[in-house]
Amino acid sequence: MQKFCNQFLRRTALLLTLVWCIPAITMAAHKPKQPEAPPPPLKVTILATAGVNGHILDWEYQLPKTVDFGLVKAASIVKKERQNNFNTILLDGGNMFSGTELTKYFASTPSTLPNPMVAMYNSLGYDAVVLGDGEFAYGADYLSKSLKKANFSVLAANTRNSGKSELKVQPYIIKEITVGKDKKKEKIRIGIIGVSNISPNTSYAGLTFNDPDTAISNTVKKIQKDVNAIIILKNDGLVINGVTSAVPGKFGTSVSKTELTFEKVGKKWWITHQTEPTNISTVIAPSDTTMSDAIWPYHDATLQKIAADKKAAASKPANK
Repeated sequence: MQKFCNQFLRRTALLLTLVWCIPAITMAAHKPKQPEAPPPPLKVTILATAGVNGHILDWEYQLPKTVDFGLVKAASIVKKERQNNFNTILLDGGNMFSGTELTKYFASTPSTLPNPMVAMYNSLGYDAVVLGDGEFAYGADYLSKSLKKANFSVLAANTRNSGKSELKVQPYIIKEITVGKDKKKEKIRIGIIGVSNISPNTSYAGLTFNDPDTAISNTVKKIQKDVNAIIILKNDGLVINGVTSAVPGKFGTSVSKTELTFEKVGKKWWITHQTEPTNISTVIAPSDTTMSDAIWPYHDATLQKIAADKKAAASKPANK
């Protein structure tokens, strides 16, 4: 009898336990799913140079002496900004291809070295460059040949190719920045439209330039539904989502900087904050040693050419 009572009590306790647990299990099964928290804001840094005009080294050949500007100094600023923010876009407003004894020498003298401007822009990792008058200073054929080794996009939405030009020019690019990881990956898409200030109806070997405003309007209409932001890249600076950015100083005297903060609202990423554009001066910036070393063979060859020209001029008999 005692054994029967013990079994009965154990079974009763087990039954009561199940009765108490079932409502909890049922409530857990029907607990409403909490909405996922939105991803954190993402900051994108936009850097730009313009009108470098062949000034790679911090050296002025006409003086000749060291100066406190040049692409080697801008490069150190760019690399520092990239350390602060991996999501950095680097652009150039053109007129970088000509303007110094160095660029002149390598445009007129056969060399096994690649074009110095293209080589240095590749090494610094530019995303896009817009065409300017300075790009055609040594002829369209030389430009076309040199740009074949470019790792950056060459932009000019206000151009028309008659089919004779070998220049590969794009109206725009879309830069994609990945947000999140694994299955939660998303992309922020930034449209970059390039327009040149070269006078309309000007032609270079089959490439004709048109009105820039018309080109901007048409291209914006084409891509605006597919991007989260639009940058207009011109020879004289940037326009970011309708706001004019700072104009970078020529010869590599400064780098313009604008920061964009994107936040996801609903299903789309929007710019919720845009900093005031600033120019970072290269005056106190150190010269980037990697670029200085890379440009040295070009610089040394240029100095030798200048010295040879001076010696030849000095040896000529004076006119009486």
